[in-house]
Amino acid sequence: MLNTDLAKEKRIKRANTDWWIHSKAIVADNGLTYIGYYTDTGEIHVKEMDAKCSRTPSRDFRLCTLNCTYADEHNAPSVCVLKSGRILVAYTGHQVKAVKYRFTEKPYDISTFVAERELPYDGTVTYVQIYENTVKNQLWMFSRVDGYKWVFRYSEDEGETWSPARTFLNSDPGTAFDGYLKDQNIYIKPLGETRSLFYFDIRKQHVLTEKGSDEQFLFALYGHPYKSMDHTIRSGMFDSEGYLLKNDGTRQGLDLYDDCGDVLDLNALDVVYAPPEGGTSRLLEVSSTLPLRIGFASFEMDVVNSPDPQKPTYYSATFRDGAWQISKPICKAGEFLAKDIYDGSQTYLGGMAYYYGVGESGFEPEFVSRTFVDTNRIFIARFDGKDRVLESYVTHNFGEEYELEQVIRRIPGDRGVKIWRPTVPIHAQDNMPVYWHEGTYTAHTGGWHCDVVMLVEYDD
Repeated sequence: MLNTDLAKEKRIKRANTDWWIHSKAIVADNGLTYIGYYTDTGEIHVKEMDAKCSRTPSRDFRLCTLNCTYADEHNAPSVCVLKSGRILVAYTGHQVKAVKYRFTEKPYDISTFVAERELPYDGTVTYVQIYENTVKNQLWMFSRVDGYKWVFRYSEDEGETWSPARTFLNSDPGTAFDGYLKDQNIYIKPLGETRSLFYFDIRKQHVLTEKGSDEQFLFALYGHPYKSMDHTIRSGMFDSEGYLLKNDGTRQGLDLYDDCGDVLDLNALDVVYAPPEGGTSRLLEVSSTLPLRIGFASFEMDVVNSPDPQKPTYYSATFRDGAWQISKPICKAGEFLAKDIYDGSQTYLGGMAYYYGVGESGFEPEFVSRTFVDTNRIFIARFDGKDRVLESYVTHNFGEEYELEQVIRRIPGDRGVKIWRPTVPIHAQDNMPVYWHEGTYTAHTGGWHCDVVMLVEYDD
């Protein structure tokens, strides 16, 4: 575990909260870590750093400044380092109808990004997530359109060209929802059953099969704690051929490449967590190694008053014995990051991240599949009643219960500096297993200000 006595602190100044993007940080085969981030002035950046040697200079490249209506505090760029070494970064803002992206001409060289390119969509597009499918030699891109549709595109030439956008999930926008209007003391209730599964979190995994190894893409999705009438967290997988799988590997028929208009049948997906009546949940993390694990928080949602900050509780779900098994309560979240915001943004929590146990870069997928299957550690950011803390918890009984392992960071609560959104880079090295955000946070106002903070144990 991280030796905080030997670790040195590094910061990325003014880096955003990046709530819903994955593949935003990765350790490439060259051993360097690449982190994509958004600043509070709307700039898109990529940071390159060496978590092994403190004498290696870090580099930072600004890709662009997005022309958005506000500096988007939770829609960070997605970073994909291809097996060829080329780096692709894709990004959007909440008020645009295009995904924009740049890629490097030279392997591992962030000074060689080509000019910005643009992929148009028929609606406002957000939360782009991009991965390389090395089995099919394709790039896969997932993104949200108009708040309730999720679409898929692929590229067979390292991002030079892309397929048309294919909608694979339409979660029914239902009727407009304005939330609780405090100035009028009115709560506007949705008419009808509005599913609106706003959030789709996907992770690439290497798995062993009878034929050797394969790449699968585990995903989880759920609705907004306020705006959706559906608070159930569901999950599924796509295999490398694009077919939908249940979490036990059973094919469900839907094909990402199918142009017949088929969409996900929510009833065909595995239920991770269905909150009790009057309860709601927030999906917080999807693991990228075995065993399959999904992290979330559960709490009661008061639609008239602000939710009780003492209620949110962290849990981890582990897929075993053919079903998702929910852990015993891990800990209380202790607070919401934002307060008194009518649209439900006050339900944002400190967050959690699974450690992948990879340890070194330059690995073989088969070796990882057989050896490094440690998602037994979770990093959690929360308020403990006195201080804001970043902690690690571990399980010794296959995810049934977790115990506190280490306090990594502690900030006195009266300082007004919060800790949130722990993130583990894909293929994380033990020298830097996690980074997080520190600063102030007020959702949707442009008033947030934070840095990415990390403690690095350099070998030298």
